[in-house]
Amino acid sequence: MTDGVTDGATDGASPERVARLRERLVALCALPSPSGDERVIVDALAAELEAWGLEVREDDAAVAVGGAAGNLIAELPGGRPERVVLNAHVDTVPLVPGEPLAPVVDGDVVRTNGRQILGADDKAGVAIVLEVVDVLRTLPAADRPTLVVVCTVGEERGLRGAHALDVAALRADAGFVFDGEVAVGEVIAAAVYKEALTITVRGRRAHAALEPERGVHAIAAAAEVVRAFPMGLQPEGAIANLGSVHGGGASNVVPDEVVLEGEARAFDEPRLLRLLAQVRDGAEAAVAPLGARVDVAHRRLYDGYALADDALPLRWLRAVAPAHGVTVTTVRSIGGSDTNVLNQKGLPTANVGVGMHEIHSVDEWIDVRGLARVAAWMVDALRLR
Repeated sequence: MTDGVTDGATDGASPERVARLRERLVALCALPSPSGDERVIVDALAAELEAWGLEVREDDAAVAVGGAAGNLIAELPGGRPERVVLNAHVDTVPLVPGEPLAPVVDGDVVRTNGRQILGADDKAGVAIVLEVVDVLRTLPAADRPTLVVVCTVGEERGLRGAHALDVAALRADAGFVFDGEVAVGEVIAAAVYKEALTITVRGRRAHAALEPERGVHAIAAAAEVVRAFPMGLQPEGAIANLGSVHGGGASNVVPDEVVLEGEARAFDEPRLLRLLAQVRDGAEAAVAPLGARVDVAHRRLYDGYALADDALPLRWLRAVAPAHGVTVTTVRSIGGSDTNVLNQKGLPTANVGVGMHEIHSVDEWIDVRGLARVAAWMVDALRLR
């Protein structure tokens, strides 16, 4: 897959911009910020944005998400009528215990040391937001819209910070999220609905040696539920998975309960509901011959979205793409991001690809030149033309 941007003087990846973004990214990746413990990075970003003259505040999302910090919100007034959200999340997946954060610079690539995560998901997005704001704040206010920086917490634990965010209070007209694992030039304009699944299989306890015939073996019944489960990719792009199993106890007892936990995703709500019904019906049919019972519970984690082709974020991106050698390609994502919640709450928002690789792993890497291209493209999309 190509990155959708050609080399050359117009791609925005000037040596100066690449150097700035490389320095920013390395500094951000050196700050520990696993979900629930984002205090250090929120404070660092608040100090930098305040030094640039932005109005900075922190909301009360810390209470809602059970973390150390809330969402950071900063505003740079502009003279144009539009208000535009620039979003990235500051949290990462859990760190590898006992290993230092040690981003490695290899030319234009920043990678892990092979033992600890990098956290470019989504500190690469944070670096882009800072670069865009840093450039646009030097322009006359009349040449830019009002920028509303939103750095969310708890994204990796179910988009919790975004769920707690008062989007209406931002009074924004459009949003751009910089959290796309896809290539530069690709824009995630649609993403899935997602439900958490909890399947509880109930049998009957009995002594496994003295009277096993009186028991209904929950583990055996759960195995049949797993066998009937529509695992993996389904027709029409839906997907289901079971990720954990727990239950049982002493080896001399016929177990009476097993809990399976998983998820279901689909690009439209009717397809998701059909998948959930398939899970429930299959589980009930699987345990009935064994005399067990099953309860299938599900909880909506986030809604999907599908941006209209003429949505404001897409129009702005397309308007300046040729000048940057960018071919805009809209794609769908089987994953979720803050983009899902912002759209769910009524803010037309696009997730811009930043070219992440091997995220959530100790093999993660990213090419800073791609970040520079995205930043230059976004600056041009937001400034008065």
